[in-house]
Amino acid sequence: MKLRSFWKIAPSWARYDIWNVGIAALDRPLADVRDLARWTSIRWLPPRPPFRFVADPFPYRDADGREWLLVEDYGHQRRERGRISRVDPANPSSPLEPVIARDRHMSYPFTFTDAGGTYCTPEISAEDGVAVYRLHDGAWTLAHHILRGQRLVDPTVVRYDGLWWVFGTDPKPSHNAVLRAFYSKALAGPWTAHTGNPLKNDPASARPAGRPFTIGDRLFRPAQDCRLTYGGAVNVMEVRALTPTEFDESPALRLEPDPSWPYPDGLHHLVVEGTRVYFDAKRAHVDFLLWAKLF
Repeated sequence: MKLRSFWKIAPSWARYDIWNVGIAALDRPLADVRDLARWTSIRWLPPRPPFRFVADPFPYRDADGREWLLVEDYGHQRRERGRISRVDPANPSSPLEPVIARDRHMSYPFTFTDAGGTYCTPEISAEDGVAVYRLHDGAWTLAHHILRGQRLVDPTVVRYDGLWWVFGTDPKPSHNAVLRAFYSKALAGPWTAHTGNPLKNDPASARPAGRPFTIGDRLFRPAQDCRLTYGGAVNVMEVRALTPTEFDESPALRLEPDPSWPYPDGLHHLVVEGTRVYFDAKRAHVDFLLWAKLF
């Protein structure tokens, strides 16, 4: 029996995933969403030590124009909490540098820019609301704490048609299926729930999978397909209607991991910036001594 098939029937306590970040190139800036199916020149970050991984890459530039990646930095060890670290993509073998940490788990360090600066909204769904960090003098400092009273998984920010929007899924057990959205005229709020919340209940296309992007006047939202496994693939959804009272989207492209990759068992993140694509992929593992090694 192949290892991939064995993983599917192994008990949950013996299974674990290891993710890693890939950076790919496009021939030209996106003119058609189907061009995303033609990645070339994939570079993987160096593997982490056993039972540790990096995932959820989001690029940004500092005040000097130097490019960095923020990633989730996590280990499967008992009582480990995810933190946000930065990676120099020009020197990926350099040590990870922790830049944002809280008392509870963090992941998905979503970055975006506005006239007010460069921001990051990492997932803090173990806590309350959404923390908005701003890059100032090379450090990430808390600028706003929005959507108090909500717990959102993978908060995803986009400015569209004059409004700020935050998408995210409900906490467990609905974290892979129930999508909600909120809007505001200002990043600091006040924020209002979309009248259609929850917008959908669909493990194939609800949970955010990276940064929304536009091609011309068309808006696309990467979403995870979690029907068979967590982070199995990315469905790129075209958002056809987005107002405080309307929401409609449809599948535009499906991206799956390549069996020839060193991480062939899942794909759950996508960021397009110019002619670069930042993504992550996973390799599934089975270890019947996992509980002892991690304790």
